[in-house]
Amino acid sequence: MRFSVHGDGDEDLLFVLGWGNEPDHEHVSWLLDRLGETYRVHAVTIPTNGWDFEDQYLAPVQSYYEDGDFDAVLSHSTGGLVAAHLAERVDDPPRNVFLSPWWGTAPNEGFESVVLPYVLRLPTARRLFTVDRDVSAIGDLKSEAEFEEGPRGVSPAFLRTVVDAQARLPAFREGDVVFCTLSDRVVGVRAIGDRTPAANLRAYDGGHEFFASSGREAVLDDVLAALDEGPAAVR
Repeated sequence: MRFSVHGDGDEDLLFVLGWGNEPDHEHVSWLLDRLGETYRVHAVTIPTNGWDFEDQYLAPVQSYYEDGDFDAVLSHSTGGLVAAHLAERVDDPPRNVFLSPWWGTAPNEGFESVVLPYVLRLPTARRLFTVDRDVSAIGDLKSEAEFEEGPRGVSPAFLRTVVDAQARLPAFREGDVVFCTLSDRVVGVRAIGDRTPAANLRAYDGGHEFFASSGREAVLDDVLAALDEGPAAVR
């Protein structure tokens, strides 16, 4: 896990990036630059093949958080799974704004109901399974070249620790906000809907990464408002 600081704003923002995202990726960098106009952004680059959610994901982020003084927490995808658990582990947690959080798997009836239970039993951290790679699901601005440079597969151990963390999600907090596209094919939209009150949800048109989608400017305005004002900003 790596931590990096971006921008020179007056307030500190913890931003837990999604699986495979790097600060120097074109559209992640765009988002960090824009956030950095308001915040001092502490970006967290997470492991892509961890096998212990508590030790390899949650504990390092919690330690970093407790050593700082953060005004809000932003997270994307797998980072949203980490951030949801972080809020339960720290005293007086700040507002969380989640971007396309990975709180459940995307619909794939055959894989979920038939294959996944057997995959989770395999005692290995080798990347045995290739991720369904469709650049159009990420966002229409995402380049094929950058997309192909990302992680190529996942291991049973990684999937097992993620599924376990999803099953243990704490209760949703009324001051938090979730952004997602209802056509997301990367994470489970139903899991987001089951967990998030309508008043705390802001839907947008685009891909899994709003910041790699054409309508990102308007969504970013709402993200910044949500970080500052909470659910009132998206009602």
